[in-house]
Amino acid sequence: MKNCQEMKKKKVRLHPALVFLILTLAVMILSSLGSIFNLESSYYVVNEVTGDLTTQTVNIHNLFNRTGLQYLISNMLNNFISFAPLGNLIIGLLGVGVGYKSGFLNSLFKVIGEKLPRKVLTFLVVLLGVIFSMFYEVGYVILIPLAAILFMNLGRHPSAGICAAFTGITFGYGSNVVVNRLDSMLTTYSNKAALILDSSYNVNLYGNIIFTIVSTILVAYVGMVVTERFIIPKLGKYSFDEEEPSQLGEVSKKERKGIAISLLATLIIGILLVYCIIKGLPFSGLFLDLSQSKYVDMLFGEGSYFYQGSVTIFSFLLIFSSLIYGMRVKTINNNRDLVEGMSYYLKDVASLLVLIFFASQFCMIFKETNIGLFVVASLSELLNGMQLSGLALVVITFLIVALSTFFVPMASTKWAMLSPVIVPMFMQSSMTPEFAEVVFRAGDSCIKGITPVYSYFVILIGFLHIYNKRKNDVITITDAMSLMVPYTIAFVILYFVIMLAFYIIGIPIGFGSNVML
Repeated sequence: MKNCQEMKKKKVRLHPALVFLILTLAVMILSSLGSIFNLESSYYVVNEVTGDLTTQTVNIHNLFNRTGLQYLISNMLNNFISFAPLGNLIIGLLGVGVGYKSGFLNSLFKVIGEKLPRKVLTFLVVLLGVIFSMFYEVGYVILIPLAAILFMNLGRHPSAGICAAFTGITFGYGSNVVVNRLDSMLTTYSNKAALILDSSYNVNLYGNIIFTIVSTILVAYVGMVVTERFIIPKLGKYSFDEEEPSQLGEVSKKERKGIAISLLATLIIGILLVYCIIKGLPFSGLFLDLSQSKYVDMLFGEGSYFYQGSVTIFSFLLIFSSLIYGMRVKTINNNRDLVEGMSYYLKDVASLLVLIFFASQFCMIFKETNIGLFVVASLSELLNGMQLSGLALVVITFLIVALSTFFVPMASTKWAMLSPVIVPMFMQSSMTPEFAEVVFRAGDSCIKGITPVYSYFVILIGFLHIYNKRKNDVITITDAMSLMVPYTIAFVILYFVIMLAFYIIGIPIGFGSNVML
């Protein structure tokens, strides 16, 4: 009797790897049911020459059969290897490991902690997350562990730093202070969609920049407030190990000189790297995609060495900075010390690799079934059939984009499917395609952090696990989601308010762009 009562009290906490396996099987079963009932939907595709609309049908692919089983078995390795976060995670952790073991990051963050209040540092972490979202992987695999180390050096729970950085990157993806790859992608599809009603309309690349700058600052502030008021109290006190840094200990004069020399050397290398992404100067433009016509596409295009190698570049800069510092303060005395530093964080990757293996199968199976595309196409049909206008159109579009993001986190895929419906509807309501992009940005940015379909959600779980002090327990998917729910609620409200404020007040949303036509 006593044992039964104890079993009832004890909660079953499934390892996230097992949960992803269960989710994979569930998706396969759902795909079978969808195929049995012949579920299908359609969405519009715009002919960019003529502006004519054609329909594309989405059918759910049944993977709960012989073909599906064959696909799963034959593609397990490819699904794992091609999983977006995997390679960049390892490269990023090489740099973070050297930075940590050399003492460079610990000393640097303690110096920063002496100068700035804790809340300001939390604000800056979220802000940097928003800015680094333009590089995507850089934020997830480098900024997140750096934020954890920063919070440890402030004597705070490292998981709070992880949440703050993840929040900025994920919920701030639709915001930024500069035009980037997202702007180019949105503009490309918006121009195609505008052809349906006006062949002469040219969507402004800088048409959202005022909105994105305003939302960047507000996202950073709200992210800071949620972290300080809800996340840190929820996490409680962190039990520091002897080898882990805390606010205890002062930075010596020798270490401060090492930081100064290291930063100066890194600044010089940074200037050289910047020179390589400037077009038109002698021997410049080496890292650009020169096949593109727009500079933003040169910088963030598929052939851009700067964008495609951004994780490697930032990891190298961190290794270089740490090496200079380590040689100055004698924490790195030979190549063995350097290699040991590189491998420091990789020792925690073993359990993470198991998690990534099962998560990669789930994400790829979900994609292969077309369930996500079916949901987005269905929502597109629903919106098109409503015949909305004005404020009702703005609100419903926001909600539909937010809902679709849970199933299809990638912004490019959603906008390619939704823009032929949303853009013409906004233009018929005398609203600009640029404002349609604003509404899409708002809906796309506020849900992404709580969906397991998002491949980078597994990175959040993995880093939370690294700093988990419950040795006989695991960080579950629900644990990670529960930490993201306060952010999600806050950002749904924030983006909704910002969006409506621009609509009601009618202030410009970008350079030469307004809400109304």
